[in-house]
Amino acid sequence: VEIGTGAKISPDKDTFFDVVSLADGKRTQFKFPSHNSMHIINSFERKNEVGQTEVVIDWPTIDTVEGIRNSNIFELLNRETLTDPNYSYQEHFPHYSKFTLRRFILNMETGEGTQYDYPRMWSPDAIEVEFPYINDNYRGLPYCYAYFQTWNHDAHNAMGLLKVDMCRETSIGWERKNKFPVEPVFAARPGAQDEDDGVVLAPVFDADTGKSELYVWDAKSLEVIAIVNTPIVVPYSLHGTWIPEDQ
Repeated sequence: VEIGTGAKISPDKDTFFDVVSLADGKRTQFKFPSHNSMHIINSFERKNEVGQTEVVIDWPTIDTVEGIRNSNIFELLNRETLTDPNYSYQEHFPHYSKFTLRRFILNMETGEGTQYDYPRMWSPDAIEVEFPYINDNYRGLPYCYAYFQTWNHDAHNAMGLLKVDMCRETSIGWERKNKFPVEPVFAARPGAQDEDDGVVLAPVFDADTGKSELYVWDAKSLEVIAIVNTPIVVPYSLHGTWIPEDQ
């Protein structure tokens, strides 16, 4: 079964979260309205203001699935549509032009779940915000900073980077004409104390030269601090990772 035709969005189906205790195997289920997302930002456990245990899960997601019928974004993310200068995503699949950073809060003591949508902290408004990456030392822990790739499908698939402060609800971005970065990867500075003390790395395809380069950004400011030539062309790809030498 092709991935583009084998999975469909069902807006009339609820979304369920099952949380299983590693200590005793107890399962707690939470129900939310229909929801569609792919890549988790982070999840962690915390105590709320009255001392109850909560599980928090953050995702980039399309704003709403209401009105979607038998659609799958993989049917649209193909060579024919990506290279068609007259194809409009906002016309044919407007849902994929509105993204939200969504937080699910699961109260393990009351069994209640709540949802919080962050304000859109980017411009233009109608872009895809996806492929999140955080400081690996904060996975599974409370955190503030997340890095994303941005994708403006109706502007010749222009791409950029976005850094979001999930605690202060602010952001900064990076983009350059005809530069196409893929998923950003965070590498912490050895001995770093701040969560965002390090660098962000990503291959960047230059449409003017037809070549690829490895860009290195300061993770605090998204200022470019190094550009490394690569001997091969790196086409658009999805995922990357950073593995420290001692690991």
